[in-house]
Amino acid sequence: MATPKLISFACIAASLLAISTPAMAQVHSVEVKYQDLDLTSARGQERLKSRINQAVKLVCARPLAITLEDRLDHQNCEKNAAARAMPKAEQQIAADLANRRMAANR
Repeated sequence: MATPKLISFACIAASLLAISTPAMAQVHSVEVKYQDLDLTSARGQERLKSRINQAVKLVCARPLAITLEDRLDHQNCEKNAAARAMPKAEQQIAADLANRRMAANR
């Protein structure tokens, strides 16, 4: 009796992988709002980075990561999404800090 359960599980896993593979090729995005944050403060900067990390998890969410390959794909998705988002956040933080300095010098 143990063999049929094992085979059924393997078939379910294979069908889930077949369904999820095309979705992995798609690029998804989530808008991260930061207008309510003071990016010139450490707290505001940390909150923005936290929001980005939450968005990365949402974009890369997987219902199941069964195989090692699935787990690696998931990790790569999160790494790549963060690598795309964080430089934009750093640019916005730098711009806000520069604007604040300019305003202080006036």
